[in-house]
Amino acid sequence: MEGFNLEQSKIISTAMKIQYITNLNTYVFDQNRELVYHNEMISIPAFMLDSRERDVLSLYDNMKQRGQLYSYINDWDLHYFGYSFSKKEEAYTVIIGPYFDKTPDLYRISKDYRLSSTQSEDLKLLVDKIYVLTVEKASSYGSVLQQFTNMIEQEISPIVIVSDISSSPVHKKGDLLNLDKEAELVKLRYKTEKDFMHAVERGDKNTALQLINSKNMLFSFSERFPNQPLRRLKNVAIILNTLLRTSARNSHVPAIMIHRISEKYANEIENANQVETLHQIEDRMIEEYCDVVITNSLSKYTSMTQRVIEYILSFYNKQINKKDLAAKLSTNPSHLSRKFKEETKMTLTAYQQMLRINQAKHLLKTENLSVEEIAWTIGYDDPSYFARVFKKETGITPSQYRDGE
Repeated sequence: MEGFNLEQSKIISTAMKIQYITNLNTYVFDQNRELVYHNEMISIPAFMLDSRERDVLSLYDNMKQRGQLYSYINDWDLHYFGYSFSKKEEAYTVIIGPYFDKTPDLYRISKDYRLSSTQSEDLKLLVDKIYVLTVEKASSYGSVLQQFTNMIEQEISPIVIVSDISSSPVHKKGDLLNLDKEAELVKLRYKTEKDFMHAVERGDKNTALQLINSKNMLFSFSERFPNQPLRRLKNVAIILNTLLRTSARNSHVPAIMIHRISEKYANEIENANQVETLHQIEDRMIEEYCDVVITNSLSKYTSMTQRVIEYILSFYNKQINKKDLAAKLSTNPSHLSRKFKEETKMTLTAYQQMLRINQAKHLLKTENLSVEEIAWTIGYDDPSYFARVFKKETGITPSQYRDGE
């Protein structure tokens, strides 16, 4: 820990232990309000930051007593703990969080803060990552934080006991790598990777699954973490997610759609606790990315229409101002509307309505929201009007669609 004195190094080492125990973001400030250590496992979106000031600084500024545990709750119901102490005449503050004390009401929050569709999606992804702690567990974390100064002084050095089992020396064969074979394997991996990405870029899920699937040992990387199969498979799944994300972007799939899929699977991968679950995630990732390429590739459109579609995807639940949108694209509204309809065979309004109805179908099948809540979420202030539009587009009412009729 270059640049830190011995005491600060001990404090940082202890903060790392706290982070390992709680799995929460961990921050250490000195008495000058400067960060000396931080580890952010979760990044808070900009729209959730209060008055451009991080929650941790708000908590820091309100902590007046040394040796006292503080609890802080922001407007979004994000919780933090803070603890201040003195060491060698220097003052330090440790803050951990955020966490929830109950599962948040996403519909209410989105409505109260009038979030855009993109912000609502980002909020949902964030909520999926943040721990919901029981009162008992939160209290335990607070108690651990209060023991911070004691943990600084206690260096744990366990006495190691080794089982006394006699065994003859084992001679390992092939300790020296055959460089020629290794080079061929690497070459084959890169060729397969290239072919795989090309298949995904075409939306060819069958070929993609054949090239890289849960049973393809070519990409198992068994030499890495040989005694940690779960960690090894998580790393492989993370790499696969990156390849898929890049392939989808190469096919001009809207960035916002790629981001949502990527974040969803990144969270699933990290939370998986079984090898079989990770195998299933890998195969589902390949299929979903290929499907989104087939359905949403923008490569057939001109640059202007691509940008319009990406804009509507991000703000489909807001009213579109053609004049403002045209100004963003350095054109005029009539030219924008004409070119968009010429390429997509739909008006801007019809395209937006299609996106809204598709999102409504998804929410009706996957979320426990009322029809009124779904109507508001996708941009309709009048639930009755939404129901009429939905029936006109699908032939059935929202309730009938939810019930599978």
